[in-house]
Parts: sequence; structure tokens; C-alpha cells
Amino acid sequence: MDSQASSDLPMSHPSLGLDHVVIFVDDLQRASEDYAALGFEVVPGGVHAGGLTHNALIPFADSTYLELLAPTKRWKVAAFRLPGLRRLSRVVFRSSPSLRRVVRRVHAGEGLVDFAMACSPLAAAVEVLGDSQHVEGPIPGGRTRPDGEQVAWQVAFPDAPVLPFLIEDTTPRALRVPAAKTHPCGATGIHAVSIATGSFDRTVALYKTLLGREPFETVAPIPRSLAVEFRLGATLLRVLAPMGANPVLRTHLARRGEGLYNLILRADRSSNLDPARAHGAQITLTRS
Repeated sequence: MDSQASSDLPMSHPSLGLDHVVIFVDDLQRASEDYAALGFEVVPGGVHAGGLTHNALIPFADSTYLELLAPTKRWKVAAFRLPGLRRLSRVVFRSSPSLRRVVRRVHAGEGLVDFAMACSPLAAAVEVLGDSQHVEGPIPGGRTRPDGEQVAWQVAFPDAPVLPFLIEDTTPRALRVPAAKTHPCGATGIHAVSIATGSFDRTVALYKTLLGREPFETVAPIPRSLAVEFRLGATLLRVLAPMGANPVLRTHLARRGEGLYNLILRADRSSNLDPARAHGAQITLTRS
């Protein structure tokens, strides 16, 4: 289990920790170059089982990482955005629930699409969510690294897009996640992830069930919005919902649907990354 796992969970709950955040990009090579220009050390990840997608990773000192995820062929980007594919995705991507989740959001373009929590045992997390949420899994997954090493894991996918997917390594985690890098931009880890929702009470209830704890009230970072935070080790999970005429969150929800809104990284400086260079991802560096 990675160092983000919290030690204060009740015994009836699985051990949970933020694992990584997924950024969907159209072209992996271009995105890798752009993130390098933003001051990140980018490590090639490899090709996923089935050959539809490949990735590159940005590993941090706190053992979390960013995943740049792209189709292996440019034509697949257009295929993912075909009219009606979102409605048909359960059939088209029957063997790949992870791609079904991505398809929900890529119609709006590149950007933050998902995040994962590492959990052990995975089956226990599936059981915890079972009464409140349909969960697909555990399902075997894997990829082939550029050096030919085979990496394997199990995943589970809740139906609710506001929830993360869950992952448990089958091979050692060190095979899946590269050693931490020193990034020129000063980033050392993930401080907070924000989840936008149009159903505040239901989303908060789902996280209470998954995490087995109550949230903390917090000052909403966006005017005319509701917000609470769940503390998971050194990481904050922030749930946001619009109140009344909130153009920022309502526009986001209309374009991308419920799910990840933005990402805050710990660093030795504070700045907002250029969203164009970050391929649509809203990422802020904050002084730790």
C-alpha cells in the first residue's frame, strides 16, 4: 500500500489511498513534450492490454502520480467522439469499463477525466459500495512497459462518475509506478482534487460510504457554491456543487459532466499552469 493510505479508517473498511489522476490527451507525444515544458519529468508508461490506449506517467515524491492517457492511433480520438457513442459505450467497450468512463468526458476535449484510489483488499471496497452503487469488478488489467515488463492489477468501476475507480496491484506496485522524480516546477505531490457534482447530498453520501468517515466543512473556493472536504492521508478530496446561478461550475458540468474539476499540486512555489499547455487540465501549484 502506498504512503497515502490513511491509518484512521475503521477496521470494517479497506485501506484506501489516492493513487493517481488521469488526464486524457489526444496525442501522447505532444502532451509529454508540453508537460515537460511545464516543468515535469515525464516517464513513458507503455501500452495497455488490448492495445487501444497508451500512457506516460509523472511520478511524485508522495507516491501519487499523473497519468497522461491517449489512444494509440490518432483516428481513435475521432472514434471516441462519434455522435451517439456515449450512449452506446456500454456495448462498444464491453471489455473495457475504463474506456467507458473516459468516453463520458472526451466529447468536451482533453483534460482531467478520472482518478484512482488504491485499496486493499479490493473486494472489500466493492462490498462497501455494493448497497449504494453498482460496481463493475474486480476486473484484471495490465500494460506492457517500454522495456517489455508486464504489469498487472485489478480494478473496479463504480457507475457514479463522481467516484474514483479502485485499483489493487497484482504485480508489485513498483513495476507500475516509476520511482519519484525531482520536477523542475517544484511539484512534490497531490494536495487536493476537486469533484464537481450537480447532486451535492448524494455525492457526499457516496463518499461517506466509500471512505467510512464524515467530511469537514470548508469555505467554498468558488463563489455561490457548496463545498466539503474529506481528508485522506495528506490529500484532500473536495466536493463542489453550484448554488443558484453559478456560471463557473454550471458551465463545467454542462460541458464535461460530473467528476473531476481541478487538481492542486504541492510545490515550492505557487502558480496556475497554462491550461492550453496542460491539455485542458486545470492544475494549480501551491506552496507546501
